[in-house]
Amino acid sequence: MNSLAPRAARTWAWLKIHRRGVTQWVLALTAVTLAMTAAWVWRVDLDEVQDSAESVLPQRGLRVAMVHHGGIADPFWEQVRAGAVAGQREFGVDLEYRGSGIVTDQAAMVDQVVAEGADVLVVSLADPDAMERSVRDAVTAGLTVMTINSGEERGREFGAVTHFGQPDWLAGLASGERLVQLGVRRLLCVIHELGNVGLNSRCENASIPLSRSGGRAETFAVTGTSDRVLTVEEIQAKLLAEPDIDGVLTLNSTIGELAAIAIEGAGSSARLATFDISEWVLEQIEDGNVLFAVDQNPYMQGFLPIVAAYAMAEGEAGDGAGVQAAIGRWAAEGRIFTGPGFVDGTNVKVYAALAPQAAETDE
Repeated sequence: MNSLAPRAARTWAWLKIHRRGVTQWVLALTAVTLAMTAAWVWRVDLDEVQDSAESVLPQRGLRVAMVHHGGIADPFWEQVRAGAVAGQREFGVDLEYRGSGIVTDQAAMVDQVVAEGADVLVVSLADPDAMERSVRDAVTAGLTVMTINSGEERGREFGAVTHFGQPDWLAGLASGERLVQLGVRRLLCVIHELGNVGLNSRCENASIPLSRSGGRAETFAVTGTSDRVLTVEEIQAKLLAEPDIDGVLTLNSTIGELAAIAIEGAGSSARLATFDISEWVLEQIEDGNVLFAVDQNPYMQGFLPIVAAYAMAEGEAGDGAGVQAAIGRWAAEGRIFTGPGFVDGTNVKVYAALAPQAAETDE
């Protein structure tokens, strides 16, 4: 693959942003993402993935540790895990998958996998400052470090070689544009994890189109999934106190469900949009109760780093070919975007049909 091609593609993307607007560029990016992941489904039966046939590729004894900032049984991170397990099967790597919503625990997990002799660290950086020492120590110890989901720029500073995820600033900006086009003028952007740089970026950039159109967006912090009843009460009280709020943007699907309960409880006319996909989200979009959802393809955030790790381990003299080699070279350019993609009334049936019989992974 010509190394100039990804650079040319990024230059083209920036031209699109300036000449045609963010929304049009995101539509193009969505098409590319869906083409790249034609076999992707939004729900994956993890047991089925684990029980599938063994890898047909040469096994290299590669030890990959994936350490993320998600809590136990988080639906989003279960999809990341499903992708990682599928990569483990396809490429025959030794996978250690760990996560914690407590950043000190996440840092300790990184320290532990380094001590255990991992070759590759794949890590999310929702709180880069708290993770810096552990990630830098991993680089110093000789691990190949990749970031997923959040913290791309800081991760590069720490020594990460590539990143897999969506540009949160772009996803936020494009969401704000869509909300303005749909008539929202007073937006409440709900943050459920304090200190998460990716969530902050989404809200900050969603506010830009609102301000430019004469509207206003407010970032509103809630307790989050650790106390769902309290989170509903917090959002409901805000809507009751400020009835002029006509739009609510949540930053994951679970908080979206809680916000919907709060909107109904407050008797508010605010319309809801959310980040991330779930069965509930797709049903609500189809019924017209959710304006749109932003999809960053968590399955591929788990799968693609395994592909890249395998391809990079093969090296130029290795026998890796086809998709794994191509992705390895692409990843070497510094990032692979897995989103944002937008699901709304125009394409929700296509998304829902991708996995009509798929089992839930968050029970």
